[in-house]
Amino acid sequence: MKKIFLTSLLGISVFLMAFVPADFAKKVKLSVELRDCTTTDSLFLYQFEGFGFSKVHTATKKGGLFEFKLPQSDAQFYYLGKELSKLKPIVLGTEPDIKVKGTCDDLSKAIIGSKMNKDYDALKEKIGQLKMETAKKMQELQNAKSDEGAKRMAIFELSEIDDKRMDLLNEYKTKNPLFAEVVAVNTYLSFQNNGGDYYSEIDYFANEFFQFVDFENPYLSNNPWVYEAFKEYANTLSSVSMEKELHQSYIDDALGKIARNSHTYQLALSGVVSALDERRHKNYVLYGRRLLKKYEKDNATIIAPLKQRINGVGGFESGAVAPDFVQKTPDGEDLKLSDLRGKVVLVDFWASWCGPCRRENPHVKKLYEKYSHRGFEVLGVSLDRTEASWKRAIEKDGLEWYHVSDLKGWKNEVAKMYSVSSIPHTILLDKEGRIIARKLRSAQLEEVLEQIFGD
Repeated sequence: MKKIFLTSLLGISVFLMAFVPADFAKKVKLSVELRDCTTTDSLFLYQFEGFGFSKVHTATKKGGLFEFKLPQSDAQFYYLGKELSKLKPIVLGTEPDIKVKGTCDDLSKAIIGSKMNKDYDALKEKIGQLKMETAKKMQELQNAKSDEGAKRMAIFELSEIDDKRMDLLNEYKTKNPLFAEVVAVNTYLSFQNNGGDYYSEIDYFANEFFQFVDFENPYLSNNPWVYEAFKEYANTLSSVSMEKELHQSYIDDALGKIARNSHTYQLALSGVVSALDERRHKNYVLYGRRLLKKYEKDNATIIAPLKQRINGVGGFESGAVAPDFVQKTPDGEDLKLSDLRGKVVLVDFWASWCGPCRRENPHVKKLYEKYSHRGFEVLGVSLDRTEASWKRAIEKDGLEWYHVSDLKGWKNEVAKMYSVSSIPHTILLDKEGRIIARKLRSAQLEEVLEQIFGD
């Protein structure tokens, strides 16, 4: 009877083992040894979410070491550190035992004892080298101008770089599936040799930048290079003059290749938003609000700084009420923007030391003389630091409208509030204080005022 019972148990064990994954009991051990780390008790592993980092594993110090234990899995990207400002990228999942040595002050410079991570560093070098070679040949092509021989040589050498890119991609397709996707999102072939029937280089770029990427590949779902690639993509599109709608259609087409419920999409959209923010592009708020709508609920803490930034910039769109502010006039009196409500107001950011601003002043003065009696007002916000220089410029240029400043130069509180990064910079408001347009100058400003007041 006992024998039968034992046999039954063995049978059940064999049956269960058939359904347990082979790596169920296997672990990845990450041991971190840091010098000068007497005040740090915990280290963290983070994963990149695009709009921020999420903490996924914690290790406390024991016997001078920080030790993480993770389930063995396919290779994935993580970030190691004690704070977000100094993180060390690390690939984990397949190697059972990895050792890291460094200093507590800057973990980003730590040494990782891992073949996978050494291979990753070597791959990044190869990708960087190809990008530098491409940039060099593109510069040579541009410098060639009418020298047809030099042009042909530069284009031929670009084709050789294209071949190197394809060789690298094919190598990693058989060598490492995770790194193959890193190469894929970095494989863009020259327009000069592959443009085909595209009518322009930017149209080729917009449609073919991701031609070697399979966005359904699971190795992209936690891959920070998706973020970087879409940031580069949106940055390039934003550097070329085009209609806002065309810009949006290109980006929407690229994002449309990715399943919207995937983490890959989250990384891609975050990359777009980051690029448009840096470029101060008109579509920044559009994509920023799209990101908030989709991810804020489940990532409120991580996404909070981005939300504040998006909502702040969104408040300065055409049609929005301009945020109120108060600063001192040259006579030391407080003046609020809202004190001018009921008039069409041009908020003019300028400074006495700004040559283009001073050259623009006569045009504004002419329009002020023409329309001030009909309800047009100007409020100059100076980015000066010296009161005497500010007052002297007002008098010399004959600027008879309102003026305010906090004399903090580029740190002017109103300029920061309105995201002013260059001057002259103007914002035209209607009688209710709503934004009509930004950056109107000379003929553009005159045309809009004619539409409002009539000639």
